[in-house]
Parts: sequence; structure tokens; C-alpha cells
Amino acid sequence: MANRWSWLRRHGPTIFGVFLLIGALYVVQREFRGLSVADIQRAMAELPHTALWIGGGLTVLAYLVLAVYDKLGSIYAGRPVSWARSLLASFCGYSLAHNLGFAAVSGAAVRFRLYSAWGLTPLEIAKVVGFTSLTFGLGGMALGGLVLVFEPEVVPWFGTHLPHWALQAMAIPLWGIVLTYVVLSRFLRHIRIFKHEIDLPGPRMALMQTALATVDVAVTAGIFYALLPPAEGLTFLRFVGIYLAAYAAGILAHVPGGIGVFDGAILLGLQPYMPAAQVVGALFVFRLYYYVIPLFIAGTLFAGFEIGQRR
Repeated sequence: MANRWSWLRRHGPTIFGVFLLIGALYVVQREFRGLSVADIQRAMAELPHTALWIGGGLTVLAYLVLAVYDKLGSIYAGRPVSWARSLLASFCGYSLAHNLGFAAVSGAAVRFRLYSAWGLTPLEIAKVVGFTSLTFGLGGMALGGLVLVFEPEVVPWFGTHLPHWALQAMAIPLWGIVLTYVVLSRFLRHIRIFKHEIDLPGPRMALMQTALATVDVAVTAGIFYALLPPAEGLTFLRFVGIYLAAYAAGILAHVPGGIGVFDGAILLGLQPYMPAAQVVGALFVFRLYYYVIPLFIAGTLFAGFEIGQRR
């Protein structure tokens, strides 16, 4: 029995990710069955220039917000770095993590290379990485709880297969985790988890984390929302619910950029509001803005950093 549980712990997430990917591919091929390349090209051509500019501006804002993650993380670690270094570490770390998948590993590797060159110890770098990872989780839980309370029906599949009260009740543990973290930060300096002592940031920093991450998730969802055509009934809060569910599915699947899984969940969630061609057109531009272009810029910056280190 012990060996069976050990096997499940080791391979369970991978198996779950494969099932998610298979389900997502089924949804994608079903939606694409009636689409032609001309439909998608037409939908992209119809995107207003204003929407493209707003989406681009929100992309820049999203990565600037992520830089604050690293700035606060370095303060939490006791080794504050400059805003320029925070921006470089954050931009390179998140751009590569978004595209390579396994964000906890790929993003951490980039940060370790940069922060170690700037004199931070492995323990201090681990604190920065842990802080940034937790910060995003706090925002996701805070906004996710809000969506579950006010718009439970928008969660792909679950919204139509589970009672609304059951989904609304799921907001309680999400908000409970956020509240517990803030309260513990107010009254304790350290907590012990699995024999490891973890420093708490203090109530002010904990509240800043939650607020910052909530803004981050909202701005990133806003990029995609700005690229979508107006649709009756699709409020921003409803779209945030669809976006969060799709993003979470992409993370759980452990595939680079959530490719296939994120797309399938978005198509499924937006199906009641607009034709698939319009969703795919917006999805293509969103990936270009938030994933592809930042990846090329981050790759160039990181390569330049490495060349500079060898001179």
C-alpha cells in the first residue's frame, strides 16, 4: 500500500496533466471542426486598432506589475535589489517560465543565475522565488473567490454541472487561506512547515502581496478581454472567471504555455458568447503579446547578460 501511494504521489500529477491535455485537445478539435483559416484571418483582421493598442499597453503594465513581485521579494529576503535588476530578473524569469512550462523550475533557474551574479546567496534567492510564487497564488485565490461568489456559472464545465451554492461555498477556503496568511503575518514572525522554518513578511507586506497579485491577474485577463469583440452578458468579472479556470488548468497540465489546455478551456468558456473564430483570433494575438514577443525580448536580454558576465 505504501509503495502504491508513493507511486501515485510521484506520477499522479503527470497522469492528471495528460488527461487534462487529452480533454483539451478534444474540445479544441471539436471547435475547430467547423472553422477555416479564412474565418480566423477574418476575425483577426476585424480586431480594432484601439483594441490592439489597449492589449499591448496592458501587456507592458502586466510585466511591470510582475517586476514589483521581485522587488518586494528581494526586500523580504533582506537583500533589496534595484528596480532595474528586479525588472530584468522578473521579465526574463516569467517570460521563459510562461513558455517553457514547469514555472517553478524554469523561472527559478533563471532567477538563480541572475541573483547569484548580483551577490545573493542560494537561501536568499529561494526566499525571493518562494515569495513571488506565493504572491501569484494569493491573487488567484482572492479573485477566484470573488468569481465563485458572484459568477459561479462561468467556470467551464463545473458551472453547468454543479449546483451554484456548491461552487460559491468553494470561495470560503480560498478566502480563508488568504485571510489566514494575513492574520498569521500579523501575529507571528515564523511558522514551521515540514520541519522548515519560514519567515512571515508582516501584515503590511502580506496585504501588499494580495493587492498586487489581484491587480496582476486582473490586468493579464484584461489583455485578452480587450481583444475580444463586445458580447452580450460577458462582463469583465465573468471573463476573469473563465480566464482563471483556463490558466489553472494550463498550470496543472504542466505543458509549455498551457498550450492546448488553456486554449481548450477558453474556447469552452466563451462558447456561449461568441463564435469560435473570434475567440481563436483573440487567442492568437494574446499569445503573441503575452508569450511570444516577451520570450524573444527576454532571450535577447538574458543572452546579453551572459555575454556581459564573460567580459
